[in-house]
Amino acid sequence: LRLSPHPPARSSPVPRKLFGEIRSPSYPKPYPNNNVSTWDIHVPKGYVVKLTFKYFDLEPSESCFYDYVKVSDKKNLGRYCGQLGSTTGSHPGTKEFVSRGNRMHLEFHSDFSNEDNGTVIPYRGFLAYYRAVDLDECDPNNAAEKDERPRCQHFCHNYVGGYFCSCRTGYQLQSDHHSCKGKLEF
Repeated sequence: LRLSPHPPARSSPVPRKLFGEIRSPSYPKPYPNNNVSTWDIHVPKGYVVKLTFKYFDLEPSESCFYDYVKVSDKKNLGRYCGQLGSTTGSHPGTKEFVSRGNRMHLEFHSDFSNEDNGTVIPYRGFLAYYRAVDLDECDPNNAAEKDERPRCQHFCHNYVGGYFCSCRTGYQLQSDHHSCKGKLEF
């Protein structure tokens, strides 16, 4: 019997997770210099992404020019840096970020130095948690684009992960599952 030095590689699809965490490189140790890291969060359709920072400690600067985390979905949700209570930068605090669809993107950038004006204590980065939250497709305020909201002619009913349409009494739901047409009585 001869054993291979490396077991055979196995690949399996990565499931779309309903929750998880994202850490800056090396967290809870100080983050590296000259780093660009990105994360694409993708939850199942019918859900949105809700993200909060549990810990946030990045070098502060005006307009978060040096080190920063950028949060976006189809649009930019903000660029953040600093520490809680710092006068420079833009700390996310306890803000909850909610995507307009089922995807969210994070970018982390660090410049050539991770230091606080010569002090010996470098910044540690961040820890963020995300979770999938049911999208109420029937609420017109939740539509990312006007064309994306359900076009139920009469009634819209939300359920976890989706929605369905129904019609008033005397009307029948059509094959497009959105339109209603009056029943003909003979």
